[in-house]
Amino acid sequence: MYKIAIDMMGSDEGPRQLSQAVDHYLKDNEDVSVLLYGDETILKDCFKDSLNLSRIQIVNTSSIIPMEIKPLEFLRAKDSSMYQAINAVKNGEADAVLTAGSTGGFVTGSTILLRNIDGVERAGLCSPFPTAKDGNGTVLLDIGANNYNSAEEVYQYGVMGRLYSKYVLGVQEPGVWILSNGTEEGKGTEEVVGAYQLMKERNLLGFKGNVEARNALDGTHDVIVTPGYAGNIFLKATEGMAKIMNDLIKQSFKTNLLTKIGYLFSSKGFKQMKKTMDYRRFGGAILMGINGVCVKAHGNSNEYAFYMAIGVCKKMIETQIVDRIKEEFAK
Repeated sequence: MYKIAIDMMGSDEGPRQLSQAVDHYLKDNEDVSVLLYGDETILKDCFKDSLNLSRIQIVNTSSIIPMEIKPLEFLRAKDSSMYQAINAVKNGEADAVLTAGSTGGFVTGSTILLRNIDGVERAGLCSPFPTAKDGNGTVLLDIGANNYNSAEEVYQYGVMGRLYSKYVLGVQEPGVWILSNGTEEGKGTEEVVGAYQLMKERNLLGFKGNVEARNALDGTHDVIVTPGYAGNIFLKATEGMAKIMNDLIKQSFKTNLLTKIGYLFSSKGFKQMKKTMDYRRFGGAILMGINGVCVKAHGNSNEYAFYMAIGVCKKMIETQIVDRIKEEFAK
């Protein structure tokens, strides 16, 4: 039985939307149980008709971690839903922790309570991105856990990203690229150029060189590493462009009667495209390099997205990805 600790507070949609995802997931996966942290009154009401109550434990908490929080403030927020959920992994009460709350708070709290794996200099947020090909997606890290990363840290992201792609996503021989402003060796900022040299000198398995942002999601790149500042900009720009394109396509088919008729003939293709490019099917981001399975769902997760995020937790537990990273860095 896999046990997952879930912070039910702090998401944009509130606990009721997340509760539907939890109940649905437990119905489909009889080998999973959950520890739910949040307002006991609300949560008990959300699950009053659930058929999965034997695998649900609700723990009452009185506060929510704000969007921005300093390390000392987090340590004082011991009765918050996020603190308690992370602490459950630390105490061995749960195999994984999941939240849709504050990203900064989650990175801070996980690092303080669970600490980095020995040898890992700085944890990074990792997530698959939808690509032009309907498959596993492209794994990108760091996408915002840090504003600055050294060359050594970017190199380590290559090591961890490759392990995630291979063991969690099932890619047999993952290729690793560095996000840069040119494909030639020597392109990029100091830390990007330095990471390139480290990967080359240390013969990182699967290292392929640099990739430009315009080609990153063409479906031929398994793992892309980058300092967190650039990674977060790439994330937000990609999400923004996807929304713009979706809105423009909708508007174009509403122009007149002919365009509306045209949509009837092409709707199947557009529905497939929408499914392929839906980031919610990947569940969220994984905090790689921490002594525990830590998953950050999107803040605006609906039932489907949060359901998939719970699935990410289970997959990471099953594949023992944390232990594999520990073994790699112990070398």
